[in-house]
Amino acid sequence: MPDIFRIELLPARHGDCLLLEYGDAARPHRVLIDGGPIGAYGALSQRLAALPADQRELELLLITHVDGDHIEGCLKLLNHRELATFRDIWFNGWPHIAQPLKEPPPPRAGATHTNNATGVSGAPNAPNAPNGPNGPNAPGTDVNAQRSALQGSMISVRIEDRQWNAAFQGAPIFVPAIGPLPVRELPGGLRLTLLSPTLEKLEKLRAAWDRALERAELDATDEVALSARLEGRAAFRSGGLRRRPKPEEMLSSTALALGPIDNAVANGSSIAVIAEYQGRRIALLGDAHAPTLTAALRRLAGAAGEPRLRLDAVKMAHHGSAANLSEDFLSRIDCATWLISTDGSIFNHPDDEALHTVVRNVPGARLLFNYRSARTAPWNDPALRAAHGHEAFYPADAAAGLSLDLMTGRPT
Repeated sequence: MPDIFRIELLPARHGDCLLLEYGDAARPHRVLIDGGPIGAYGALSQRLAALPADQRELELLLITHVDGDHIEGCLKLLNHRELATFRDIWFNGWPHIAQPLKEPPPPRAGATHTNNATGVSGAPNAPNAPNGPNGPNAPGTDVNAQRSALQGSMISVRIEDRQWNAAFQGAPIFVPAIGPLPVRELPGGLRLTLLSPTLEKLEKLRAAWDRALERAELDATDEVALSARLEGRAAFRSGGLRRRPKPEEMLSSTALALGPIDNAVANGSSIAVIAEYQGRRIALLGDAHAPTLTAALRRLAGAAGEPRLRLDAVKMAHHGSAANLSEDFLSRIDCATWLISTDGSIFNHPDDEALHTVVRNVPGARLLFNYRSARTAPWNDPALRAAHGHEAFYPADAAAGLSLDLMTGRPT
């Protein structure tokens, strides 16, 4: 049976919840990227419950950043080991960003770094082990910043004794300013190349997080207090109901900052990667900032000797927000297939400006949406498709999300 490489965009409402499968089609390896908002947890739990009982150990849980529409489902899922366990969890939590952050030493010519925990090669990017809070003060944060920072602190309670950033020796995950981009290879041969965040973005997150904890009068190392807050919300309790949150609850758990274009602190801290398997590549961008991604792509394309980096698919940053896309970014890659994860609620993503930029600059672009909504349906208008020469794809079953076979390029 041939190998598979497939991505599912689960129906995560206004958030991200992505499942990668690769390797033997009968028994694939799996990676989960984000868990969506709590209101979408039902879809995630049902998908994982459908896996064979002996295939619920996933290679990796990648939590890109602290925004509620990415992290809330993980807060719930990590309390249900019967649904999934993970060989490693990648997430820059308070124990990682609270320490003094510094760039690694410049790489020696011809030297490589081996991660003994996983037996993979890549550039070192980890400073010393966490040593407790040491974040600077920063300008005041809003209520969304405080809520997201507290959720980021509480997830450490859920991670508990699991492997955490083990592929980086338990240290912060970031792209060093010089040298090769960090690369990690998972069991089964999936290669992950880190594009974001930079150390600067983590320093900004630390400042915002530190202020939010101060305002909440909470010690990030007080697991008893964090557990009490977590169990205080019915949706996150061990036996909590899978209910749909009220609109005001959904709104209050989204962005850490709703500031100027490309300046949202949490978005800038997103872990973004290129996942590669058997020559196929997909960019998984979280909510990362376009300049950070562009700089990393420039370095990666140069190292690969490609004028424009060839990609088989891009999961658009920040649900197709115009604030996280630039023509400079587009000029660095060669890719026809663009994935958008959102139902269009809360922030009315994707932005028309972003998708217009894609279809204008990418001949024969394919837009793959995990929802048919008022924001996404117009892109299938025959006149619009004729004008730009693009295609639009939507789920056959609205409750199932959308999948892309990266081996064949066929969406389902």
